[in-house]
Amino acid sequence: HGSWLRTCRRERRRRSDAVCLRLHVAARYTVMDLGKKLSTPKDIMLEELSLLSNRGSRLFKMRQRRSDKYTFESIQNEANALLNVISWKKPTKKPNK
Repeated sequence: HGSWLRTCRRERRRRSDAVCLRLHVAARYTVMDLGKKLSTPKDIMLEELSLLSNRGSRLFKMRQRRSDKYTFESIQNEANALLNVISWKKPTKKPNK
């Protein structure tokens, strides 16, 4: 009785392996046709991102604000550094003898 059960299990396992092998080989040579890629104009994409109706556009807005903040700070820092260099290099007048 035990040997018949082992034989039955072995046969099921062999069939299962054969089916998996066929599926694996078929999947390797199957190319999925996804169709033509749609091109979306940039202004439409930006308009979608300007809507605060979904999480993605809210995250985009937050990232945009952070970027603008750092850009503005960077410009301010460069201007301050330039003013410091100019004021540091300003020649001092020597008193006349």
